[in-house]
Formats: sequence, structure tokens, C-alpha cells
Amino acid sequence: MKIGFAARYNPEDKKTWSGISYYTLQQLKKYGEVEIFQYKLPKLLQEWLTTQKSINRRWFQKHTSVEFLTSYANYFSKKLTRELKKRPVDVLFVSASSQMIAYVETDIPVIYMTDATFQQLQGYYPGFSNLARYNVRKGIELDKKAFQKASHCMLASDWNKISAVNDYGINSGKISVAPCGANLDRIPNAEEINFKRNGICNLLFLGVDWERKGGDIALETYRKLKQDGINAHLHIIGCVPPYEIKDSGITVIPYLDKNKDEDFRQLHQIFLQTDCLLLPTRAECAGIVFSEASAYGIPSITTDTGGVSTYVKDGINGFALPHSAAAGSYAEKIGQLFFDQHAFRNLKQSARKYYEEKLNWDHWGYQFQKIAGQLIRL
Repeated sequence: MKIGFAARYNPEDKKTWSGISYYTLQQLKKYGEVEIFQYKLPKLLQEWLTTQKSINRRWFQKHTSVEFLTSYANYFSKKLTRELKKRPVDVLFVSASSQMIAYVETDIPVIYMTDATFQQLQGYYPGFSNLARYNVRKGIELDKKAFQKASHCMLASDWNKISAVNDYGINSGKISVAPCGANLDRIPNAEEINFKRNGICNLLFLGVDWERKGGDIALETYRKLKQDGINAHLHIIGCVPPYEIKDSGITVIPYLDKNKDEDFRQLHQIFLQTDCLLLPTRAECAGIVFSEASAYGIPSITTDTGGVSTYVKDGINGFALPHSAAAGSYAEKIGQLFFDQHAFRNLKQSARKYYEEKLNWDHWGYQFQKIAGQLIRL
């Protein structure tokens, strides 16, 4: 089949949407010829949107999400409408770009993928907090239209599905929950993974946003484990704590680009040595890192917030603690695992199994192929 791939940003760039667009594109290529529909923002419109941002900031002390303004969505939807007439496809896949289809006019079946509704993001992610009132109203309006225009929605979590049904009135029959896979070019063989516990409890905190990912809680968890007599080591990768840390048991690596061979090899070795992913995240729509951890047989000790519970199943590939849980609860859970070698080994093995069954891109691609086939036959 001929597949259209529509997105606001270049899906061939691995940095787009944390790599999700790139890896979904690779899956689509397995099932047919892919036409990419992606356009730059024209200078005149960009200047107009910048002016709105400036007015909201200076006069009203409000933030602006320009991508959820009507003028932005109108431009991209009309552009896509014209292009689809010139380059028709059998099915159109839209990657987290409600603006591309909110006002599109086409008879081509549309599969829409995203990890959150705009309504869910209000006050949840810092970047979507304190928005101008009209920005929120128009954003929800165009986002809802995109869900309605879609022939089928491939959503990244059950949390996302609940909002689409309850907040936007979308029929659950046209929604599939399709978890994202691991954004890794190389997945370790099961034989490479050490499913046994080492003498040191190796913890990994991986994220670019220290505050949103719960960095302070992770650090305090590490300290409580040390107080409890557990020989622990904490790797902090992807960000720098907002204060100096002088502790030989903590290694801070500000940035690793897994798209570079040397950086990926380093990350690969750290993953192989890690016992637990410690990520007490405060807000998370999905969390590719949980799929990546599971690929290495690493249990995730995290927070039950947003879409996390689709990726981390208690007792299967980790544990998702309540949002109110403090460092002591995280330390207690990790300590229980560390001292029970049999339970720890079983959890690592089941984490890898959950990756092989659910949290991989091939599984996602199979779901896409099945949905697209049904839509085209209709």
C-alpha cells in the first residue's frame, strides 16, 4: 500500500519527538511505499505567531503554545489538503500533529498517533502551563477536531485513550492503544543480559529534565539506600543536578547522544550493568525509556502518573508507586528487590519478556498494518 506520513517536523531526523517519528517511519516502510508530508513554517506566519507570544508575555504574563492556535493549524491543514490531491495515498498516518488534520479536507483514511490530548497537557507539563485563555480554548477545539477527523487513533497509552473518550467524546471503537517501542538501533540479545544481581546496586536516572523527572527524589532514594547499608551506585545521565554533588557513588554524565556510535556504546554498557531504572517522574505522557529499560531486562521503579502504567506493570517489569510516594518508599521497594535475589532475577526476566511481547516497535508496526488494512478494505 501507499502510505502518507504527515508531521510538523522531519520524521527522518532521529531527534524529532525523541526519535518516535523516526522509528514509526521505519515501521511504515516495511508495509509499503511512504510519502512524507512535512512543511516549514512560512516567515510571515512565524512573525505573526511571534508577535502573539510577545503580547501575551508582556501584557498578560501568559505563555503561548503557537502550534495550538487556529492560524497555525489552518495553514498546515490547507497545505496538506492541497498536497494530498497532488500526491494521493491509500492511507495517511499523522504523527502527533493535530494541526495537520484539524481542518484537512480529504476522503483518504487517516490514522492519528499521539501520546496526549491537548486538554490533558494543561497544567501537567510545565510548557503547557499558564497559557492564555483563548490559546487553551482554541487548542482544545482544534485538537478535538483532529481526533474526530481521524479514521482511527493509535494512542500511546490507556491514559491518553481515557481522555480522548471522556474529554473529546471519541468512540472507543476507533481507538487502539499501541505502546511505543525502544528507540534503539541495536537491541541486546537475551544472552548478553546478566539476569543476576551484582554486589553493587546499580541505579540509573535517565532524563533531560531534572525537576520533572523527579531528580531530587531519586537522589534522596540513593542516600536512603546507603543509610540502610546497601552498596549503591547512581548514574545520572541526560542532565546536570542544579547543585554540586560530591559523592564517589554518583556519576553524572550530562549528555549522551545514542545516535553516535561512541555514545551509544557507553550507554549500552551502562544499561548492561544497571539493576534498576530509578525515575520518580512527576509528569510523563508515555516514557520511551521504560521500553528501553525493559529491552535490557531492567526493572523500572517509577511513578504511576500519566501514561506510565501502560509501560510499567507492577511485578512484571517494575513498579509504579503513587505520585505521593516519598524517597523512603522508593528505597524500600528497591531494597526488597536487592535482598531477594530470586524475585529480582524473575523481575528482570519478565521485564525482558514484556519488551519482547509488547514494548517493541515491531509489535507497534503489526498493529499499524492491521488497522491500515482494515481501513483500506472499507
